[in-house]
Amino acid sequence: MRKRHARAASFIVFAVVAGMVVVLDRLTKGLAVGALSGGRAQAVIPGVVDFQLVYNTGAAWGMFEGARALFLVIAAVAVLAMVFYLLLGGRHAAFTLLGLGFIAGGAVGNAIDRALTGKVVDFIHTLFIDFPLFNVADSAITVGAILFVAALLFGEGGMGRRAPETVPDSAEAATDEPNASADEEPRNAPL
Repeated sequence: MRKRHARAASFIVFAVVAGMVVVLDRLTKGLAVGALSGGRAQAVIPGVVDFQLVYNTGAAWGMFEGARALFLVIAAVAVLAMVFYLLLGGRHAAFTLLGLGFIAGGAVGNAIDRALTGKVVDFIHTLFIDFPLFNVADSAITVGAILFVAALLFGEGGMGRRAPETVPDSAEAATDEPNASADEEPRNAPL
């Protein structure tokens, strides 16, 4: 029963984070299309970042131009893999849930563009480095990947191990004797 509740709680956090990313991505893309049509750039931090509207039919640096179906399939498979990962496990650490939620929200945000128009709206332009224009969904995917990898690498001390499936009662917590047999995995084992 506790495992089912832990799975449900993990999935809810994941879904809320992903949903917030999708809403923010759609909102900012809509604002960019409305404000930047006509090819004009809008300075945000002079010499550092400006907003410029471009439509991307591929990936970063123009790779895989026109591979709309491929990108939609990759996004669907990635999001389904994350959902299964969360539903098959128990309780997950916060950074794992945030990371996966950011990645899923970003993937869905860009997939919506590709499904509706065949091209992704990009508008954030870095001036201090030669880098492709990007959007909120791209940023969320990058930040999410960093959080997820950090959670996996640094474990519970940092973030990544699953929380214990059960909380010991006061009698078990008071004793110094181990509760698990030699054949059982420790409760705080890494993912």
